[in-house]
Amino acid sequence: MNIYESLLYTAKNYPDKLALVYKGQKETFPELLNKIQRLMTSFQTLGMKKGEKLAIYLPNCPQYIYAYLAALGLGVTVVPLDPSIKQHELKNILAHAEVNYLIAKELFTFDLPSFKKTITDIDNLINNSQSAAPRKELIKEKELAIIIYTSGTTGRPKAIPLTYRHLDSPVATMKYFDLIEPFKVLICYVPLSHAGGLVYLLMLACTGSTLVLGERFTPGRFLKDIETYGVTGSWVPPTILEAMLKTREINKVKLDSLKLIVYFGAPASPRLLKEFEEKFPHVTGITGWGMTESAAPNVLLPQNAPPEKRFRKGILGKPAPWVEIKIVDDKGDELPCNEIGEILLKGWFVMPGYYKEPELTKEIIKDGWLYTGDLGYLDEEGYLYITGRKKEVIITGGINVYANEVEFVIAEHPKVAEVAVVGVQDGLRGEVVKAVVVSKNGLQISPQEIIRFCRKKLSGYKVPRVIEFRDELPKTPLGKIKKTELING
Repeated sequence: MNIYESLLYTAKNYPDKLALVYKGQKETFPELLNKIQRLMTSFQTLGMKKGEKLAIYLPNCPQYIYAYLAALGLGVTVVPLDPSIKQHELKNILAHAEVNYLIAKELFTFDLPSFKKTITDIDNLINNSQSAAPRKELIKEKELAIIIYTSGTTGRPKAIPLTYRHLDSPVATMKYFDLIEPFKVLICYVPLSHAGGLVYLLMLACTGSTLVLGERFTPGRFLKDIETYGVTGSWVPPTILEAMLKTREINKVKLDSLKLIVYFGAPASPRLLKEFEEKFPHVTGITGWGMTESAAPNVLLPQNAPPEKRFRKGILGKPAPWVEIKIVDDKGDELPCNEIGEILLKGWFVMPGYYKEPELTKEIIKDGWLYTGDLGYLDEEGYLYITGRKKEVIITGGINVYANEVEFVIAEHPKVAEVAVVGVQDGLRGEVVKAVVVSKNGLQISPQEIIRFCRKKLSGYKVPRVIEFRDELPKTPLGKIKKTELING
């Protein structure tokens, strides 16, 4: 993918359409292109060269987008960073990625061999640019475009390199599943440093989607922006959907323009999906799945999937035609339909390997297959389902319990807003099931209520032995639950 050529094409074909909206600030595609071109010229004037690395350490804002797309247009590798990481984490990443330039709100100086300069004023570089006609760079598909550091819920972040060829994957998947029309006006409150944020930028640059950008998620503001700017679609983790349904503003909006929501990042309970669609029956909700390592999304639920599929527990969807999937057991042998095993992916969209981590790469990519760490199964019609993370399987008395299955059941309780299930050590059984519950709207609920509810729907060994109540669940910036904190807490 050539990002700069895509921007030129989009600006030419949508001369009057809004490209970007941020806190009331609006820009058309030609206006956005002009800023990016001027920034590209300023980057070249600074001495920035193709193949060098530029890290962006900002919250969601237009300047993040200008810098991201300008760098990609010049063949400069982008290292998008979450603004919540601490300075020592920042230095470690800059050293590991061998970053040359850093864009940040404040001036940082680092004694690193590769580091050259911190850039603190993108607007100044745009406004004082000598030209809106940058020198074009010949960019090859196999050249490195982006290094994404996973925020993760455990361990240190992993560096995932994506080439310009990989950038074709998300847009191609959206086109295959007919999502261009419902995504004419998008709203993004997920961090631009995340793979989900990258997909928003690619849809903006390559398909002409208007992007309504938010700095950080608040449910009231999110809903108001949908109404104000006629948002037609979005992809969000289930935690954002849950927060939307809990806020008082949900009863003050109609969301008439909204056509489609894709749930990603974590399995969404059928109860949650049904509750949202009962509130807004004109909105279609579908699930999507993939990994940063595989230039997600790779699997989406077709919009015309029947209700008996759409609301099945753990449903993810069907793979795009170029995505190979198989389910294997612990020995690596392929399993038949409806048997649970690890989900493997194969195809041109899979990363070449973790950046500067050959041993870690050998653990996750074998014979061209990406071992995702997710457990699931395929049914006879080719639909993919997820049952949990391999590392999160709870082994109680020698029997496997899948956390998602228990979570889906508890989430159906009318007094439960959120739930996370983990395994905790037990002297007799090895592990027992622990459920951490957030009640809905502060309603009173007892451990016995949860246990009785589970006993009606689950086998005895799957019923939680430990129930803990919290006001909220610990989450990553993307909204994924930090389960290690629940085990240790």
